[in-house]
Amino acid sequence: MGFLRRHLTYANVTATLALFLALGGAAYAATQLPKNSVGTKQLRNGAVTAAKIAKKTRKQLQGSRGPAGPQGPQGKAGKAGPKGAAGAKGAQGPTGKAGEDGTGPAIETVNKPASPVPFTSALQVVAEPLAAGSYATAAQVVIKGGPGEPSTVTCVLTGGGEARATVSSLNDFATLSLAANRGLGGAGSAAVTCSTEGGPAEFTFASVNAIQVRSQTRVAG
Repeated sequence: MGFLRRHLTYANVTATLALFLALGGAAYAATQLPKNSVGTKQLRNGAVTAAKIAKKTRKQLQGSRGPAGPQGPQGKAGKAGPKGAAGAKGAQGPTGKAGEDGTGPAIETVNKPASPVPFTSALQVVAEPLAAGSYATAAQVVIKGGPGEPSTVTCVLTGGGEARATVSSLNDFATLSLAANRGLGGAGSAAVTCSTEGGPAEFTFASVNAIQVRSQTRVAG
């Protein structure tokens, strides 16, 4: 007690009393703040976060929706989807009209018998009459060499087909094949005429075919 009396001065008492008043006032302020007494000055920066704000209040703080932005670039194409099921079979369509009859025979064939016929100049070895129309014609002639020097035989099919072959002896044979396309405005024929240069020759077989067509088309290549 003597120690306390020696150090108990006016200054010490005043300082102690001030400390108690300050602590008591702070506690009072923390628990007894009046309504609407805290403002922006009392809040430190960053003290209020989104988590501290009520959800209803956050919705009220949202602004109105802005205009749509420009369209972005087109994305990559996605993978192809699975193949769908086959659809139902459609109804059968009406039968078309029958085509018109041709203006002449579809196929004409003439064969000369296999009897050797000698010739040394131009000779019509086979011919077939045709009606008006367009035809694809083909012919074949088999020739045989004669005695003496070799023979060079040239055969021509009406309409432009031509073939040439050489036979050199009695036992030498050759086959000439010819083809041509032609159109007839009236009646005509498909004929093969042959001629020889050099020694005599014989033809042993000849045939001509004429197929009537509606149109003629040439494929390039």
